[in-house]
Amino acid sequence: MDTSIVSTFITKIESMPALPTVAFRVMNVTADPKSTANDLMKIISPDVSLTTKILKIANSPFYGLAKEVSSLQHAVTVLGFKEIKNLVISTVAFESFKSLKQSKSFNINKFWKHSFCCAIAAKIIATELKCSGNELFVAGLIHDIGKLAMYIAFPAEFEKYIELTAPLKIKYSVFEIEKDIFGIPHDEAGIKLLEKWLFPENLISAVGFHHHPEKADNNSISPVIIHIADILAHLYEMSIDEETDDSVNIDVEIFYADIVNLVRLHGIEWNVSDLRRLKTTLSESMDQEVGTMSMFL
Repeated sequence: MDTSIVSTFITKIESMPALPTVAFRVMNVTADPKSTANDLMKIISPDVSLTTKILKIANSPFYGLAKEVSSLQHAVTVLGFKEIKNLVISTVAFESFKSLKQSKSFNINKFWKHSFCCAIAAKIIATELKCSGNELFVAGLIHDIGKLAMYIAFPAEFEKYIELTAPLKIKYSVFEIEKDIFGIPHDEAGIKLLEKWLFPENLISAVGFHHHPEKADNNSISPVIIHIADILAHLYEMSIDEETDDSVNIDVEIFYADIVNLVRLHGIEWNVSDLRRLKTTLSESMDQEVGTMSMFL
């Protein structure tokens, strides 16, 4: 590993803009058990754009609420502190990169669509395992955020990276190419960026170890869920590609066998039929959440 490249990259990440103050204040308030709904509304309500987006998403099929959410106070009451925090983090993370332009090689829209697909898959898996689905949705949404840090820090090198990985049918494991060009892979870059942004430790762990969940210090199930969600998202996308390109032919059983072996280490007794069912649910959910995706993106 070229330590000078790594040092330069980390310096560039540290010089990237901080998250808007509203995000830090929301994370602090929602972490304080003494905080009230009024405390949260005082922070968010001055930001009209953020308030509008929260209300739009709260009224989308994503939540499936029976009654319309008509105000921020109503949203906080119905969705709760944690869910409002998740919405704020998701929205602010996207806004931080909204100025990124589509390049000749890098399809930013495709990047965000994959991120959303991974987020939906993470929520489905979390529901299956009776975990906090909406928090894992956020982790899935920002799981590849380290790639955007690479794009900003080294745009020319990132173009080269895209060109080198473009011919690969399976783009899931490109760590060696990333290390050669940037010094570290995108998951480690994600850790550096989220630490700068003072994100909660559980989100940093889920994002930073989503390719190597066995390396997570806290033995959390979150990195495992994002790891599987990422695989299912890639398989879903490749199945779409197969419909239009006869040369794409992926043996999904290999991926399923690896997932079954991984989850059994965590006491989860899934088999291949369970994974097929989850992938089917993901396909159906992606069709249903097209409108929600447009709101997030």
